[in-house]
Amino acid sequence: MENLWIATELFYPEETSTSFILTKIANRLSDKYSIKVVCGEAVYDKSKNQSDYFTLNSNVFVHRIKGFTGDKNSLISRTLRFIFLSFSIFFYLLKNVKKGEKVFIVTNPAPLILLVSILKAIKKIELIILVHDVFPENTIPAGIIKSQESFIYKILKIIFDRAYSKADKLIVLGRDMQKVIENKIKKLTKNSKIFIIENWGDSIGIYPVSKAKVFEETSSLSKKIVFQYAGNIGRVQGLLELLEVIKDISNNNLAFYFVGEGAVKNAMLEYVKANDLKNVYFDGVYSRKDQLFVLNSADVAFVSLAEGMFGLGVPSKTYNILASGKPILYIGEENSEIDLLIKEKNIGYSFRHNERNKLIDFFNQFNEESVLDLEQKRKMQDVLRKRIFLKELF
Repeated sequence: MENLWIATELFYPEETSTSFILTKIANRLSDKYSIKVVCGEAVYDKSKNQSDYFTLNSNVFVHRIKGFTGDKNSLISRTLRFIFLSFSIFFYLLKNVKKGEKVFIVTNPAPLILLVSILKAIKKIELIILVHDVFPENTIPAGIIKSQESFIYKILKIIFDRAYSKADKLIVLGRDMQKVIENKIKKLTKNSKIFIIENWGDSIGIYPVSKAKVFEETSSLSKKIVFQYAGNIGRVQGLLELLEVIKDISNNNLAFYFVGEGAVKNAMLEYVKANDLKNVYFDGVYSRKDQLFVLNSADVAFVSLAEGMFGLGVPSKTYNILASGKPILYIGEENSEIDLLIKEKNIGYSFRHNERNKLIDFFNQFNEESVLDLEQKRKMQDVLRKRIFLKELF
């Protein structure tokens, strides 16, 4: 069988969305190719006690780069890990990949995009890039680089635009990302082909469950309308700005529930304590096998991206939320993929960052009648869940 090389920071047994998706892709393609994966050591999830539906086919070969792990929430530590891992993967591929073979990479770690474009020139490989993040554009809303006028940003953009343009195929996650990538490479090449393939939901392990089965009657959340954010509490989700909105809400029927870990969680905890927010709750990291009950603890699920993130990411959590049958409250850019999906399928609510007063009014007016309206949106979720299941067969 023909070799297909997959290079990524994260892979099985990691339970993050990137790892889950790439593991599923590797399993599916192992019928057609001899799959050879090059990845880092487990950092987020080191346990191999996953659910039965998250497994790795025995015929998938995995080479793990051992060495630097570091603190995943530290920007300096994570940058050093990305550089170390990128060069380690590059030299391994340089030694082992044969001329003309297929190499499939995801956009983490970012330096690997540049290095594999060099590998393409040396080995004449066929290069396929799955775009989960757009670098360096995503450094601006993350606050890592302060301005597009920065000399460092301009240099990085020139270098990485050229690296992206070397791909034979670029797979993007949505229509907004397609526009960004088209603008990124259009002056550099006419050879790269761009395909939209959305992420998918885990419709085997996730399905609607009554909230009453999730919370005990004694839980304060059982008596509230729960708006939940579950996932990475990171720099590009705009969650600190969301807390500033929550501070001004007067509706005592609502609870705001944040589940997960990430770089800004401590700042959120400090904000909640400083402002004495009684309607905000936190829980820690959860495993993939716990997702069924975590997601079903919500009445409405948050999906949010910081201002300036148009086309730079499509939160994969969206599709698992749909599988759980929960309406989405999206806060992000207009005409982004999630905004379009909500409007086209009537599966939730969508607000812009500059609609602070509208968002506060929405929360303050949310009541039992609003909950009844959610039932209709859940029916739409069921239709979409069936669509997502078909995507898993792609």
